[in-house]
Amino acid sequence: MRALQLTGPDQWHIDDVPEPVPAPDEVVIDIAGCGICGTDLHTLSGGNALVRFPAIPGHEFGGTVTSVGANVTWLQIGDRIVVDPSRSDEHCDLCRSGHQNLCPEKGGYGSRYPGGFAEKAAVRGTNCVAIPDDMPWEVALLAEPLACVLHGVDRLGNAVGRDAVVFGAGPIGLLVAIVLRQKGTQVAIVERSELRRNVARKLGFDVVVDAASTLPNLTYTVAVDATGVPAAIEAAFSTVARGGSMLFMGVAKQGSSISIDPYRINWQELTIVGSMAINHTFGTAVELLARIQDEVRQLVTHEVPLEDFEQALELVRSQGALKILVRPSAEPHARSKA
Repeated sequence: MRALQLTGPDQWHIDDVPEPVPAPDEVVIDIAGCGICGTDLHTLSGGNALVRFPAIPGHEFGGTVTSVGANVTWLQIGDRIVVDPSRSDEHCDLCRSGHQNLCPEKGGYGSRYPGGFAEKAAVRGTNCVAIPDDMPWEVALLAEPLACVLHGVDRLGNAVGRDAVVFGAGPIGLLVAIVLRQKGTQVAIVERSELRRNVARKLGFDVVVDAASTLPNLTYTVAVDATGVPAAIEAAFSTVARGGSMLFMGVAKQGSSISIDPYRINWQELTIVGSMAINHTFGTAVELLARIQDEVRQLVTHEVPLEDFEQALELVRSQGALKILVRPSAEPHARSKA
């Protein structure tokens, strides 16, 4: 089968590799597609310590079951599934307390185990979530980023209030905005890219601006950073209202620093919330996708065949797209939708 082989930092090629055979607790799927995101750039450049070379990256994927291991009794050939890429050791203190996403030995599909930039993959049956027969792949393949967003919003808890501002209208930022709107929150969006601002407006968000200085309100109950850019994080922090919360969804470069006034955190009782990946939210994400299909499918702007992976990377780097799906073959799905 064809797959993207990552042999070292910034060293990858598309090549023929042996087809996977399922272990007793696994299934093999024909991959329908795999989303590409900033984390994949991090992995390709060697910045992901969990990667074991040679690796097949890609963690936002799904497909159709073609082979079933002896111990997997709840799935059968022909089932359409999406993959929760999370894997942990299941026995450390963090795992036993329900925080598998923080496991020191965490390493999932697309890093420690072969992922979705390939024609086929072997996946543990327990990591597979079935999708409805009528759910399009361009919707289903958003399950992983939506699951990350649901975990972040869950961590806000009762802090989710009447209004919020989201900095960054990439796929994660727009999914955060959609989820908060589902909860009755009035959402404003700050985004520098005209392409992304236009998509946000098409999704029905009325307050979409290119700088925090042009927001209609000075402060918001919740501020969300979905950029990972220090300057944007600082701007988001400046908008948090008294008693409000700030959610960090964007992943900053390791070693980055920001300048904020800690006095405000104490004097105004601000809550700072971090969020790491997925934690028991994948099934909920699939259920929610079934209800918001018309909204989220607008996030997928490009579909690219695996053999043209470099084109997908350039689109991500240039921010010339929102969500890009990498398909195993050029037909019938690989096309630009922008």
